Amino acid sequence: MTYLPNAFKALWHELPVLAAAGVLVCAASGLVVLVSPGLSPISLLLGAVFVGPTWAAVTATTDSIVRDSGGGVLLLLRNAKRQALAGLEVACVPAVVTALALLNWQVYSGPLFAVPLAVSCCAGVLLLLASCYAFSLRVTAGLRGKTLWIAALQLVARAPLVPLGVLALAFVALLLGTSVTASLLLLAPGPVALFASAGTWTEKHALHR
Repeated sequence: MTYLPNAFKALWHELPVLAAAGVLVCAASGLVVLVSPGLSPISLLLGAVFVGPTWAAVTATTDSIVRDSGGGVLLLLRNAKRQALAGLEVACVPAVVTALALLNWQVYSGPLFAVPLAVSCCAGVLLLLASCYAFSLRVTAGLRGKTLWIAALQLVARAPLVPLGVLALAFVALLLGTSVTASLLLLAPGPVALFASAGTWTEKHALHR
């Protein structure tokens, strides 16, 4: 079973909620840039605090859309309240590990730091990929803690192209938004979350088939 047709259909039928999702995510991201511009351990942690809860709300809404349960702006706003803590839980794990990797890279001064640098970088990349699955597994499937991240890593091992594709789509949107027109940044988060939801539930269904 694939949920991709639902995602493509929703690009038009759920345009208002996708636009609202873009506004919420960009507003949260703007706060991070305002407080701590640039890439640093502090900006990564702030991203988890501000963007994580917002992304959880968007993901819960797009999960509902692709699973044929319906969507809407009101559902998105309700999810913003319901899923804030869940989003913070999920976002903090890759953010903390990636912040440690960045800190290790900044203080790297010889072979002694090579091992913690390599370990933290590998862990950060794996958790970043797993987070593409983890948000849906947390806010919709209700998984938590170690069970959540084991399930997410299993899906990464099974289908790494899904999170890679989601991150590539987000990167291209960011690149175009900063070099062509900033309005693309408002349009990007909704479709990115939509295809992340579709990929997650397609692969989860295939895993348990």
